[in-house]
Amino acid sequence: MNFSVSGPAPGARLIVHELETYLRKTRIRRVHFADGTTVPPPLAYVTNFPRLSLPLAGSHTMELAHNGRVETIKPVRGHAVFVPDHAWNKPDWSGHVDVLTFLFGVKQIGISLVRHKGGTQVPSNAVKASVHGGYDVPTHSILAVLRLLATDSPKGPLARLLTESLLHACLRLLKSPHNQSPRKAVRTYESICLYVQEHFHTSVSRETIADHFRLAPNHVSRLFRKEGFMRFNDYLNLVRVNRAKFMLQNYKMTLKEIAASCGYSDPAYFCRIFKKICKVTPTEYRSTNTAGVQL
Repeated sequence: MNFSVSGPAPGARLIVHELETYLRKTRIRRVHFADGTTVPPPLAYVTNFPRLSLPLAGSHTMELAHNGRVETIKPVRGHAVFVPDHAWNKPDWSGHVDVLTFLFGVKQIGISLVRHKGGTQVPSNAVKASVHGGYDVPTHSILAVLRLLATDSPKGPLARLLTESLLHACLRLLKSPHNQSPRKAVRTYESICLYVQEHFHTSVSRETIADHFRLAPNHVSRLFRKEGFMRFNDYLNLVRVNRAKFMLQNYKMTLKEIAASCGYSDPAYFCRIFKKICKVTPTEYRSTNTAGVQL
């Protein structure tokens, strides 16, 4: 299996340097686990894939759900925060923090480095790199075990050791030589998919995607037709409806609240899209899927 690092080479090299330095000088002392046991608040980060935050300097203060209640944590260097798929966290960017964030998507691993000086605004710039081509067996296995551990947040050393192992595995993938790089179109398409999975609850659109990636909107459409065999809006709706299905099963929220949490400002339009994709209405889906509903 071949892997490749995408993005500006200096940015990728900087992330490799920061991660190497961290693993050489720092041991993981504590792992914080988020879960999906409470309804995500406005502006919380919610994704359909797991994430790992690693503070390098300062305190990465955030809210997260844990065992049915909302907690505020202040992880510092030596701590890590693991957020499973469909769980949420809400960072507070008012203080200084340098943080590495790992996004474990289906077809790639995205890594971003944010150096934030503080203030109330959300950081606008990040150095990014991606490992394309999926996962090797060790990385996939470590991530799977961490997902299982997230359900009971173990107190012993296992979570800390597994997190360090996952970081070493990601570093190895970042540094792996590659013989066959994916085509630029494939890299761009996968990067857009990862971005959509991370921002689906916002007012993301073909035009905002084009602006973010400095592409023409028509080029975004062509990428999805050629590489994804679907329209961009169809992919966006699939991601949003997938999240809505999870919320219908697990949260006692109104359809209006679920629609807004999934990026739909019009509940009626949300219901039409949901029925088109799932062949049942959201209410019918909820009634036939009896997972424990959270208050």
